[in-house]
Amino acid sequence: MPTSSTYASAGYETGRSAAVDGNGFINPLMWKARVVAKTSAYTVLANDSGTIFTNQGATASVTLTLPAASASDGLVYWFYNCEDQNLIIASGTADLMTALNDVAADSVALQTTSLKVGGGFFVFGDGTNWHVMPMVYDTQTVTVVTS
Repeated sequence: MPTSSTYASAGYETGRSAAVDGNGFINPLMWKARVVAKTSAYTVLANDSGTIFTNQGATASVTLTLPAASASDGLVYWFYNCEDQNLIIASGTADLMTALNDVAADSVALQTTSLKVGGGFFVFGDGTNWHVMPMVYDTQTVTVVTS
């Protein structure tokens, strides 16, 4: 097992919490989101959690399907429409999405002509359902589909 002097010579602080310097100050931490462009249908994975998905470069509608709601506890995703193409976020399981006055939605979409670009969705799971918060301008329309 390394000794305290080994840690000190390697530049590590000993006896302190992570990200706390020798003076007791918290070092700035940097979080950098992963941004991924999808130009065709894609099934989102659990390990994609924290990713910002765009449809940049898409020349047709893009449907992104969420994982099973039963495995969604704590998962979060952002979806942002960069193109004048339909952006559809589909629940991996029918009727397990809450969105815009609907507790049993199947999908949400930005698909109204000329009102797509710049809108998006923040989606999080609680292990039972997917919850969708639209990020749209007042002139944009979110389409909610229920089977």
